[in-house]
Formats: sequence, C-alpha cells, structure tokens
Amino acid sequence: MSASTVKAAFTPRRRSKRPKHSVEAIEFIGAVRRMLRAAATRVAQADEYELRALLDLQHELDAAIATAVAGQRAIGRSWAYIALATGTTREAAYQRWGKKG
Repeated sequence: MSASTVKAAFTPRRRSKRPKHSVEAIEFIGAVRRMLRAAATRVAQADEYELRALLDLQHELDAAIATAVAGQRAIGRSWAYIALATGTTREAAYQRWGKKG
C-alpha cells in the first residue's frame, strides 16, 4: 500500500452542507404513483364508495405536500427554491404553504 493510499484512507471526508438527494424518496414516489394508477383502474369498475375513497386521497396528498414543504423550509430551503420545485412563483408558493396568520 502506498503512502498516498494510506493517507487517503485515514483522511476524514468533509461533509457536504447540502442534504444528499434521496433516491429512496424518488423510488417510493414512483411506487405510490403506480399504486394510484392501479387503484384508479379498479375504482373505475367499482361502487361510489370506492370513488369517494379515491377522492379522499387527494386531501391526503395535499397534506403530504404541505408536510414536505414545511420540511424543506425547516432545512433552510427558500421560497424561491420551493417555487421552482413546484412550478409556481415564490409569492404563490408562500401564499399556499406559508405560515397562516
């Protein structure tokens, strides 16, 4: 083993200040998307109760997005960053998910 290899092995790595992109989150969201599509296919041939249950998921998704935005703000993301991610303006993002009164 050369001296440079030993030095590299024992040199502490600097931690990035930015959180790492979570591949697990993307894979999880993909699985949820596939489940929603499958649910829609099943509900298309079901009763009105199942349709209502599927519509209730819309409220759950809105709450999940609000939680994710709050988490992004908690780790220091700006409203401009959140606006870019959500396809809206900074002002619109703040109005929708910002602190209320």
